[in-house]
Amino acid sequence: MTIEVSPVQQSDWTDWNALWAGYCAFYKAPVSDSQTALTWRRILDPDHTINSFIARQADGTALGIVTYLRHPSTWIDVGDCYLEDLFVLDTARGKGVGRALIMAVKEAAKSAGCERLYWNTNVGNTTARALYDKLTGGEDGHVRYRMVL
Repeated sequence: MTIEVSPVQQSDWTDWNALWAGYCAFYKAPVSDSQTALTWRRILDPDHTINSFIARQADGTALGIVTYLRHPSTWIDVGDCYLEDLFVLDTARGKGVGRALIMAVKEAAKSAGCERLYWNTNVGNTTARALYDKLTGGEDGHVRYRMVL
């Protein structure tokens, strides 16, 4: 399968929104329409830190999306890149789409001068974790905690 990854553009709205809805459903995360619209505006804003790529087959069929952001770090002077959201259609999993999206973020982060790329996933997401283990050599021993405010 030929996979083409490109930065999200305004014309990608319909496909991006459908993939975003799939991502939210996968994680059983109710995200409001207004939050989705805000996220979309942020992605398209060249001055905002949130960015997104979309993966397509050669025929234009949308297969997956990724969102990421760069941020300063207290540990290194060049900053980090956080891969926040990654979603690939069920029918496209295991075909290199997730890898292609992660590699696109990796290259964008390197081009921006970031030293590290990191992300997290649900502990039970074994399909994704198998890919992540191949790309990184395995989890780094950190456990994420979240406090809802």
